[in-house]
Amino acid sequence: MYEASSDHDLHYLLLLVHKSQQEAADDALKPFGPSNVAFKDYTGSAAQEAAALEQTLEQLKTQRQAQADRAAGYADWRERLQICADRLSQELSKETARSKLWTTKSAIFLEGWVPEQDVPRLEKALSGFDCAWDLRDPLPEETEEVPVKLQNNRFTRSLNVVTNMYSLPAYDGVDPNPLMAPFFILFFGIMMADMGYGLLMVIAALVVLGKSHPRESTRNFMELVLWCGISTFIIGALTGGFFGDFIPQLLKIINPDSTFEMPALFTPLNDTIAIMLGSLVLGVLQILTGMTVSVIEKCKKGEFIDALFEEITWFIILVGVALAALGVGSVAGIPVVLVIGALMLIFGGTRNAKGFGKVTSLVGLVYNGVTGYFSDVLSYVRLMALMLSGSVIAQVFNTLGSVFGNVVMFVIISMIGNALNLALNLLGCYVHDLRLQCLEFFNRFYKEGGVPFSPLAIQTTSVDVIKEEQ
Repeated sequence: MYEASSDHDLHYLLLLVHKSQQEAADDALKPFGPSNVAFKDYTGSAAQEAAALEQTLEQLKTQRQAQADRAAGYADWRERLQICADRLSQELSKETARSKLWTTKSAIFLEGWVPEQDVPRLEKALSGFDCAWDLRDPLPEETEEVPVKLQNNRFTRSLNVVTNMYSLPAYDGVDPNPLMAPFFILFFGIMMADMGYGLLMVIAALVVLGKSHPRESTRNFMELVLWCGISTFIIGALTGGFFGDFIPQLLKIINPDSTFEMPALFTPLNDTIAIMLGSLVLGVLQILTGMTVSVIEKCKKGEFIDALFEEITWFIILVGVALAALGVGSVAGIPVVLVIGALMLIFGGTRNAKGFGKVTSLVGLVYNGVTGYFSDVLSYVRLMALMLSGSVIAQVFNTLGSVFGNVVMFVIISMIGNALNLALNLLGCYVHDLRLQCLEFFNRFYKEGGVPFSPLAIQTTSVDVIKEEQ
């Protein structure tokens, strides 16, 4: 046996055995999960084959460069080729739709889906043809096949970006956008918390929305930027942040005796504990919202008992813990609400178990429930952490700029630093906000797996087709 080479994933071994011992060798190597390599198309020595492969690679590089040069020669045709590609894409879509029709020489049969609010339009369109049609609601066994089209207003449709990135809700599930929109936009504003950053986001969103006629996905994203920018500006006004402490630092350079401070209801550096507690309260509120939606959905399906001994029980326990911490609702020193919740947990968690299984079931339920809810609520501390880090970084760059004692140098260094801070926070706040929604909120009630509603329509890549009103 000879080790030919090795890397961080695999060891490449050359093993020579007599043909009569091949089966025994395979059995000996099986625990290591080997992958045999076949050299059926190679007849020469290893050196000869390696040289041939090198020659082939060189030929392929030459051919690739020739193809690239040839493609570059069509640069003047680029726009026409893009139009042609989009046109062919539409022709392909039409042929794909046509292939789904059942046709004879004298009749066509078409079956499909239509959103309920579009039924009058469909009936009006069909009334102009000599045809018969039948409309019905989907059957229960067709639930998994029914396509999903999210219906939202101008405020909540911006969250389609998040929902589509995660997964569309199932047809019999809940549209999360109206529930998620207030939390997502508020959380983003809390983490950014700067009037300057919020103002830049609002201006950028309005410019794109007003000038470029963006596609639906881009429009939704820029509307989300707009709403988050407004939230960022409002929270920034409450914390007194405008590119960090840019204005006080600038006034200090102009007039060393200046003591101006931005008005603020609270500040990240001075009220850290209060902001952290507020973040946890918002987290509890969102988790309880998700639990409430889950209870409603289970009750609709006739699963009230499951809702009672799962979400409602933990709801009572969480309320009981809060009341006990505040010293409210106790009788003779006994926290009544918490005790009721504990008794419901004991009964509900063991009602389907037998014998010693009741003990293990209860222990697992308590452990998983306590650690799960505790870790989920604790995740919302990131709201305070990102607010604090963004504020500190902005102030650091402002302080670096003020070292020179020159207004021009201060503005240059401060703007460069704040631009970097803004870019970092845009990505960081979006990712962390997305995590809170997808992991801490959706797992309470969300049923994924929806199939997107994709009617035959003009969908281009390089060309924008704008329908003009007559």
